[in-house]
Amino acid sequence: MYLKRIQIENYGAIKKLNIDLPISEDNNPKPLILVGKNGTGKTLITSSIIDSLIEIKRKNYQSIKETSGNSYYKAGKKDYITTNENYSLVRISYTNDDSKISIYNDIASHSAQLTREQLAHYHIDFPADFNEHGFAKTLNGDLKNAFDKNVILYFPVNRYYNPAWLVEHDDIRIKIFETYVGHNHENIIKTNVINEIESWILDVILDSELYEKTLYGSQFYTYQDGYYKPIKGSLLVGNDGKNTTIQKLINKILTTILSSKIPNLNHARFGISSKENGRKISVLISENGIEDEHVICPTFSHMSSGEAMLVALFCSIIKNYDAISLNDKNFNTSNISGIVVIDEIDLNLHIGYAKQAVPQLLKLFPKIQFIITSHSPFLLLGMKETFGENYQLVNMPNGDVIEESDFDEVNKAYSIFIDKFESVKNNLLILESEKYQTTRTMIVTEGKTDWKHIKNALHKYQSRGEFLELDVIFHEYEDTSFSDDKLHSFLTNVSQVKNNKKIIGIFDRDEGNGKRYSKDKFTHLGNNVYAISIPQPEHRSYHDGICIEFMYQDKDLFKEDEFKRRLFVSSEFNDNGRLIGNIAIGVKNQNKIKGKNIKSKDNIIDSEVIDVEGNSLAMSKSDFANYIYSQHTTFDDVDIASFKSLFDVISEINNANLK
Repeated sequence: MYLKRIQIENYGAIKKLNIDLPISEDNNPKPLILVGKNGTGKTLITSSIIDSLIEIKRKNYQSIKETSGNSYYKAGKKDYITTNENYSLVRISYTNDDSKISIYNDIASHSAQLTREQLAHYHIDFPADFNEHGFAKTLNGDLKNAFDKNVILYFPVNRYYNPAWLVEHDDIRIKIFETYVGHNHENIIKTNVINEIESWILDVILDSELYEKTLYGSQFYTYQDGYYKPIKGSLLVGNDGKNTTIQKLINKILTTILSSKIPNLNHARFGISSKENGRKISVLISENGIEDEHVICPTFSHMSSGEAMLVALFCSIIKNYDAISLNDKNFNTSNISGIVVIDEIDLNLHIGYAKQAVPQLLKLFPKIQFIITSHSPFLLLGMKETFGENYQLVNMPNGDVIEESDFDEVNKAYSIFIDKFESVKNNLLILESEKYQTTRTMIVTEGKTDWKHIKNALHKYQSRGEFLELDVIFHEYEDTSFSDDKLHSFLTNVSQVKNNKKIIGIFDRDEGNGKRYSKDKFTHLGNNVYAISIPQPEHRSYHDGICIEFMYQDKDLFKEDEFKRRLFVSSEFNDNGRLIGNIAIGVKNQNKIKGKNIKSKDNIIDSEVIDVEGNSLAMSKSDFANYIYSQHTTFDDVDIASFKSLFDVISEINNANLK
């Protein structure tokens, strides 16, 4: 069963709308995306679709979960009739497996008799009490067994997520339903989707392990008393069965989602956490170049809200099909048909998920008719890239179908958004027009001093005739800095659009993203955007993760200026914060060196180091960088040999032809 046509007249913000839902050349329904400003009727359409589906369901069952008794999901209200009009009409047509048409009508009227005349061409069979109160809901046609064969789900805006810190009162592991003929306990409106799916995934994994192990009888031998004696045994060759297949599909969904976040992801899967964590599901991943898989979320609740919601949304489709396909021996997402309505699919989603993950997830279910509302231009770009012409974009409130040419404006909006992206708004000088239009490779560093060290070293190498082919431009800034997270976020965002030049983000090795990127020579994030970490010089091989100052030899790192100030490192101090070489000198805040006063965890100390008279002895990182960058007499001869391998990598990226 699929929607064929949506017609609306005089309903709220919608004056007149007529949408024909298309079918692709391979006879599959095209996803429908509804866009528009707030208040243009997107939710009015989705709620009307759900109201019609509930009435279809009511016709097939004695009792349903969505409403009680004879009450309606969506109450009739005359104040939704457009001002100065007599009636509102919602008319939704469905087609079944036999291509027969069924039509749902929802009418509200100020003057019932006049409305009968105005809608006479629709041949609606009005109920007898329509003249009395001016409301009518009618359904004609045969849609018997529609809910027995199709996945039909609605995810409203108020679907929710329970984070790890929330105190829970329900045990999700045990749920018992009694099944009676003529009664349906499956609610198509999903407002508790996270808990529901977590419990189901746990059941799937346990059932696969308990009931679907494949054993082959084998003949084994044991050596006793000088002879080999035969014994019977079994060889475990894996799991095989419906739950095992479902588990693979669930993991495919998880992998699709996390691939938008983890560039070198090979595979992701759900496992079962320890009994200490309550036997809940955990998330494990394997990455290219890393031998062992590792846990990234000890429980489902440790996933981000966006990740958890995407898992729940798309696994709910599989869960629902699991319940209605008891005899399906070829369980696959490409076999699942039905209607899935999602209000604001981009809710709580990072733009990378909206642009990459969501379109790929939708494509896993070619026979599902998705009807989606969204405010995200990134989703639209991703849909275009993934589906080409095989989806439909409708602009509200008039129901205008947006053609391919309209994507030019979406791309402009995307570029503007990136230029103004709030999390890095203070640092987007790198996107000033004169720089953004150049084709020179752009270098963006994690810290506000890092670019000075790298630019100085490059200048010195080029003055010697080396790396002359490196024609790069640096993002030079003083006031604020890209932190590890901000630089990663920025690179991820700009990698979503076409770039006419290469952009290289350079991380220190001492924090999360920098440590991760240090595992490879460089990481291509897409669209000419690259991430690298500073190299680990041989003289710092003992260190767990350096910042850029450690690329210099100690003789240069500890140079004093004319004020007798210098940089310090945490391993120079004892547990009491006193300088090991001179206990008359100490650090005011012992937390600066706590847990870091060993060589492998050395940290730069550039403030609050004083002598017994209270004189400040520490040089700031900023002053250190400025001395080197300005080629101050004392700092003009610093050894830059450790930077050579960094420029080798930048040169390799500069010559790479990756897109």
